[in-house]
Amino acid sequence: SFKVTVTDPTAPILSLPADIVAEATGSGGATVEFTATATDIVDGAVPVTCVPPSGSVFPLGETTVNCSAVDAAGNPAQGSFKVTVTDPTAPILSLPADIVAEATGPGGATVEFTATATDVVDGAVPVTCAPPSGSVFPLGETTVNCTAADAASNQAQGSFKVTVTDPTAPILS
Repeated sequence: SFKVTVTDPTAPILSLPADIVAEATGSGGATVEFTATATDIVDGAVPVTCVPPSGSVFPLGETTVNCSAVDAAGNPAQGSFKVTVTDPTAPILSLPADIVAEATGPGGATVEFTATATDVVDGAVPVTCAPPSGSVFPLGETTVNCTAADAASNQAQGSFKVTVTDPTAPILS
């Protein structure tokens, strides 16, 4: 007689996604879903554990996801992939409609306006306009150019016009 010992020295085979690039959906980053599986020649499908798990919120930048699976014989398999969350989207500018103002003196008119910008990641971001709000605009039409940039250097640009008119006739004495 003789003994036959059957062993399972083979680890499961992990099937992991390729590196993932996701766009941030808020200041916390992005929720990323993925599928990771493992198959063993003896046990068939075996559970896979990934850290961080699928469905997690991944922060801006690169995160390594480490995955592992162990078959019934205790053979481990390990692997990893990267999730990179980026901010490629520029802020959204909110500019006034074209403005018509009446001259208040020979130099034109002082015109106040509000320009804002909101970014999906950074929230409210500062807006720079040239000429700025509160400037004296000369008679005629002036284009106001505005820009806003987020922390990732994505830039938004827009413009509107300020027209200063002189509809008042001179006063005769």
